[in-house]
Amino acid sequence: MKRSLIALAAAALSTFASAAVVTIDDFNGPDVNQLSAALNTTATVTDAVRTSSITVLAGPADGNGAYLTIGSNTFPTGLLEVANASGRDSEIMTSWALAGGVLPANAINVAFFLEVIMSDGNPTDLEFLLDGGSVASFSIAPNTENQPVSFGLDATQVAMLSNGGTLGLKINGAVGWDLTLDSFGFSYDLPNAVPEPTSLALVGMALLAGAATRRRKA
Repeated sequence: MKRSLIALAAAALSTFASAAVVTIDDFNGPDVNQLSAALNTTATVTDAVRTSSITVLAGPADGNGAYLTIGSNTFPTGLLEVANASGRDSEIMTSWALAGGVLPANAINVAFFLEVIMSDGNPTDLEFLLDGGSVASFSIAPNTENQPVSFGLDATQVAMLSNGGTLGLKINGAVGWDLTLDSFGFSYDLPNAVPEPTSLALVGMALLAGAATRRRKA
């Protein structure tokens, strides 16, 4: 019994972790005011935080009806918003300079983290890139509203991202897709954090069991 309690307490202490988030972009600014492009062309804007582009893949050639908006021009403010009119399909690309070592060396359960305000009835495809090479692909489920969404990364992907570089996010969906994001970054856990009360209680039980055993032997 004593050994079982001690083992259980040790496991609780070693596996307990604290959650953290590194924000890459909260989309509060600088502003991108309804960036749009003509059919089969790309419009790009670079500011102090990111490079953003929109490529119109389908729809009329007038360049209207597919927009990327960031910052104070959204409502409420501080969002990345993509809107495609009926019959329009655009591909959005946003990239950031990612510093090396942005993730702690002992980080576990690393994931890309998105605050999704709204995705419409279409699934939204995401591709994450580093220096132009694909790192991972995921999708946001249709009709996701006001939810944090995370996409887990394996050790190889985490090692790539830890070196830093140009981090890219490519977004697309079915014709007419819409998406609104509030923030983007990494989520992760740190092991061996201060234990929960339950973990402390387990340790106490183990110590008491050990003391009782020593008294019986004395």
